[in-house]
Amino acid sequence: MSKAVHPIITDLFLAEKEPGNLCRFSWRLIWRRRRPFLLLPVSGIDVRVSLQIYSAQRRRAKIWRSIIPVLLNTPAAVIFQRIHFEASQNSEIIKFLAEQSGVPVERLATPAIKFGGNKDHKSRLVLLACDQTNRPVKVIKLGLDEEGRAATEREANLLEKLPANTLGCIRMTGRLSTPKLSAFATAFFPGESPDDDNGMELLFHSWINPGTAVPIESLDAWRELESVVPAHKPAEWQVVRSALAGKQIRSTLQHGDFAPWNIRAVNSQNLQAFDWERGHLHGPPAWDWFHFIVQTSILARRYSVERVAAEIEHLLQSPRFLKYAQETGISKIEKPLMLAYLLHHRWVIQPLEGAYDTEELFRLLAQRWGFTTELHVASLGSSNPVLEPAQLEAGSPGLWADAKQQLKGAWSQLANVFWEPTLAANIQPPLLAQFKTAWPLALGCSLFLAALAYLQYSFLNHVMLLPFQAIPCLLLTWNINRRWGTFFACLASTIGPLVAMSKDPAWRHPDLICWNILMRFFMLQMAVFLTDRIHRQRDFFQQIMRPQRRPADFAGNWAIVLVSVVAFIGFAWGDVFTGPRVIFLPLYLLPAILITLFINLSWGAIMVLLAAVVSSGDEYISKYNSSVAEAFGWNLVMRFLLMYLVILLLDRLRQESVLFTPRKTNGHSKPAMVNPARQP
Repeated sequence: MSKAVHPIITDLFLAEKEPGNLCRFSWRLIWRRRRPFLLLPVSGIDVRVSLQIYSAQRRRAKIWRSIIPVLLNTPAAVIFQRIHFEASQNSEIIKFLAEQSGVPVERLATPAIKFGGNKDHKSRLVLLACDQTNRPVKVIKLGLDEEGRAATEREANLLEKLPANTLGCIRMTGRLSTPKLSAFATAFFPGESPDDDNGMELLFHSWINPGTAVPIESLDAWRELESVVPAHKPAEWQVVRSALAGKQIRSTLQHGDFAPWNIRAVNSQNLQAFDWERGHLHGPPAWDWFHFIVQTSILARRYSVERVAAEIEHLLQSPRFLKYAQETGISKIEKPLMLAYLLHHRWVIQPLEGAYDTEELFRLLAQRWGFTTELHVASLGSSNPVLEPAQLEAGSPGLWADAKQQLKGAWSQLANVFWEPTLAANIQPPLLAQFKTAWPLALGCSLFLAALAYLQYSFLNHVMLLPFQAIPCLLLTWNINRRWGTFFACLASTIGPLVAMSKDPAWRHPDLICWNILMRFFMLQMAVFLTDRIHRQRDFFQQIMRPQRRPADFAGNWAIVLVSVVAFIGFAWGDVFTGPRVIFLPLYLLPAILITLFINLSWGAIMVLLAAVVSSGDEYISKYNSSVAEAFGWNLVMRFLLMYLVILLLDRLRQESVLFTPRKTNGHSKPAMVNPARQP
């Protein structure tokens, strides 16, 4: 038997009385990070049933979890060590297992076992008990050493006090305490871990404690902060304390580790949370919600700090959270409350993973939300100043290393342009319900597109009308949602090629028609997507007209500029080579987007102007139709306006979104952008 597992199994099944008859158990041992992780029964229970004790979150873990059952049913199972053990039927834990599973001791199935605890303590175990049909019915959690027993007893005591018939609050079905171990059992809940926070607002509303608001200083979590954080981060604590001290809030049940691996979604309206080891009956509101977003982003999704911050801001702006904040009294303090959660998780909980990302997230959000000045003042005279740029790296990177770093950053920023929130659920009404409320606007936009199609067919065959066809797409996106904008973008992108095909035989090539429809759709969809991303921002129309110039840093982004110029030249050559009938506008957008993101909007505008000149000049010089020369000026303006609209929206998004907050350039750490208008 494995030396790492033998002492734990022996302590678990130790019999205080005479051994008596024996239960024979056999497992396959699964290792994780060079430590025992799972004991899966060899026979009796299906491996897939046993694996329900393990909630995989990362992609690699999910793949491995799906492969294990296949491997264990093939000769490849020999790679997993086989563990045999004979346990006395007089053992207290054997009797407890039999009682909870409703099976006689002599017919007890081998339980699946998951090892818990940290790298130094493996004495926390979770057992899966099955009934006579090998259906999982109970989960037993136990501790063997002093630390494990104390944590188990604390969690069991809290479970006894949780309010009955409350969503998410599991109940104990039994409890065991012996001189060697402490254990309790709860019902097994089927289902999977949630992918986002859909339905969680119902749970969090049900967890709000009845009664009036209480001072935040009366909560245990605040006292933990006050006793630990000042010694590590005095400046941060002073800022958070000044923003929250004396505030009256409504306390809630606090789970303490509300993350997907501790939640089972029976359905979207029935979430059950287990592992209440860090729970409190009276905790700060929204901390569990914050914990779900932050820990899922950092530990499961492996998001960058900027993407974690974007997920948080999306949550704070959602109507579901605003309603919850109003009910709990945190409507004006949700941001410092978020910072307090990060301090608590980093310095009170002290996680084994993600500690550095938590500190970086605190730094980024504090700067973005306008707490940088307060932190600077609070850190004056302190031996541990905070929120300063990290020390510059020794020396300068080589030319090639600098180029690789710039291009890697460019790829990351381009990916952020198309970022979508994944953890804060975006619940939208059905399309039919939206149509019933917005049919006049949809009808008007349809008639507008039909009128443009008639004009183009009758009089303006070679005149570009794509900017006008974008108008209904953007209106529907702004007033309804992006699905409607995308639907009309599909319609608008087909009008021009189909009209041209009906008027000119030279356009009747399937590959040409498909290419042009695709390019027009990409162009319109880019405008729709960016409009959808920014339309919820405050004072959009006022702020978009304000000059927000950025100095052009060509030296710091020389590799990106070089790649953009080379790409532009390549696309221009392809445009001229293929002739005026082939649309290249979306391809020109790629270098223009890079220049806008990393230089500024003015240089991006120069890039799209050059693109408009090249495309329109190709039409003029080729003279493939006598009317093209007359439309040269019009088409040039239309192309420029449409592409400029895209980079204008992109520049606005870059200014306002935390996803584009610069932290490192050319190997040097820089402070994040600070939002000049601090939001309450």
